[in-house]
Amino acid sequence: MAALRRSMILARDRVAATRAVAYFLMAGGAVVGTCALLVPGFAGGTTAGVFATVVTGGAMVLAGACCRVLPERVPEPFWVGVPMLGVLIIGGLNLATEDVSVSAHLYYLWPLLYGATFLRQDLAYLLLAAASVSDAAVTFTLQPVKVGVTDVAALVTAYCVLTVVVTKLRGRADALVAALEQQAMSDPLTGLPNRRAFDRDLAAALADGRRTGAERCLLIIDVDHFKTINDTWGHATGDKVLVQVAAALRSAAPEGGASVARLGGDEFAVVVAGDTLAAQRIAALARASVADMTDLPDGLPTLSIGLASTRATAVEPEALLAAADRALYDAKVRGRDRVSVVETAPRRRPRTVPQP
Repeated sequence: MAALRRSMILARDRVAATRAVAYFLMAGGAVVGTCALLVPGFAGGTTAGVFATVVTGGAMVLAGACCRVLPERVPEPFWVGVPMLGVLIIGGLNLATEDVSVSAHLYYLWPLLYGATFLRQDLAYLLLAAASVSDAAVTFTLQPVKVGVTDVAALVTAYCVLTVVVTKLRGRADALVAALEQQAMSDPLTGLPNRRAFDRDLAAALADGRRTGAERCLLIIDVDHFKTINDTWGHATGDKVLVQVAAALRSAAPEGGASVARLGGDEFAVVVAGDTLAAQRIAALARASVADMTDLPDGLPTLSIGLASTRATAVEPEALLAAADRALYDAKVRGRDRVSVVETAPRRRPRTVPQP
């Protein structure tokens, strides 16, 4: 069960997979039921065969409609197990109707296309093996071996080519999408996550904090007098300062305990999975590291840092960010080059951490 859940989570597109299953079931069930009623001999030429085939087709249409209308009601393992079920249904109907025509074999392409497009690669190949075995078993049951060998060899070759080509194309598409997502979530200058990634990480951290009851903190960092640095020493020097500040923050943040991002311009943020003391330690380490930079005279650059915590109450991301911004403003008003702490309650007065 756990393996099936993991496989469904890894499916490329849940919405598209849901619709594909729904349309496959509805179209396949409608075709099978219609052929059983209108095509002489399709269901074995017996009343029982026609009845069983029509009932099966109707059940497929109903299941497809449920998948399309109520996908959230369908258990997760279904989206992985449904192509395997499809292979069994196709093989069973072909055997029951004694149909080994080309059209009967082509039905196997439906679950194979689904698996190659939406499922993990090893599951797609497992589905390929199941379809090949099912098709071969039905073919050899209904045809002489000499005839069946040729048919099965040709069909299995076609199934293999389809599965391999589609999975390879899907892999290339997934790699491209992953690269685009990485570019969309990263700051090109510093290599840090950008504002979009920060919003995602902050929301996830606060959701985890609400679930566990653990405290979460947010640091908002500004590089002091950054415009002066750009105007005096040039934008290349300013970019170098931003890269060094990013490295200092990344070094100060414990792995797995904090996430660093560049919000834009000279503003950075650190989401801390810990209390105020942990956040203050990160701020102190970052400020000390930046203070050791010797590229610029006059003690530049320095950092102003606003710190907000969820200790007072559980908050939404916007509220915590607003609190950290108030603390940062307080640090600037008090002369910059310092850390100012404020709780999330809007009327609480910020307090400045004593400087070493």
